[in-house]
Amino acid sequence: MSMSRRVGVAIVVALMVVGLSACAKPPQEAIDQAQAALTTAGQSEAAAYAPEAWDAAQQAVNAAMAEVEAQNAKFALTRSYKKAAELLTAAQQAAVTAKDTAVANKEQMRLAVEGTIASIEEKLVAADGMLEGLATCRRRPKGFAADLEIMRGNVDGLRAQLADVQAKAAEGVYIEAKSMAEGLLSGLDAAVMDMENVKAKLGC
Repeated sequence: MSMSRRVGVAIVVALMVVGLSACAKPPQEAIDQAQAALTTAGQSEAAAYAPEAWDAAQQAVNAAMAEVEAQNAKFALTRSYKKAAELLTAAQQAAVTAKDTAVANKEQMRLAVEGTIASIEEKLVAADGMLEGLATCRRRPKGFAADLEIMRGNVDGLRAQLADVQAKAAEGVYIEAKSMAEGLLSGLDAAVMDMENVKAKLGC
């Protein structure tokens, strides 16, 4: 074999080795992007506001990283990160979906909480009106004054709870605020119904 031919073969072999080495490198940029997307989803409270999407994103990232580790464990010349790259791309998208879903769901819950708070405020006004009407009722059977004070205290106690709901909403803790607001509204509905029943019995 001539010197020039040997040199040419050596160059080709060297290029092949370099090519194989380049293909065998872990897709670090894709790994970083997938992990960063998952971190962003976590910071967007996906675990709370989009639990299913969050679980799917975590599983996708874990599966992609498992494939990366599986390839890392192989001999350099037999490694292929093609599947890992595909899984990482899917994992990144899953994380983005989790983040977007969490943001949308949190906004919907914020609006729901604000709507319930408005209903509570309206119901409190109605309850105050009922109390005022009962207080001026001409029929006042024995024990009515004490009953009226109990009803007024019940309404005042429910009114005090509204501040706690508003505080949670202001903090952006909408899941807890929603639960508290719904319970408060239910309590107010029951209180107003009781007063309506009393009013009907007294004929006020």
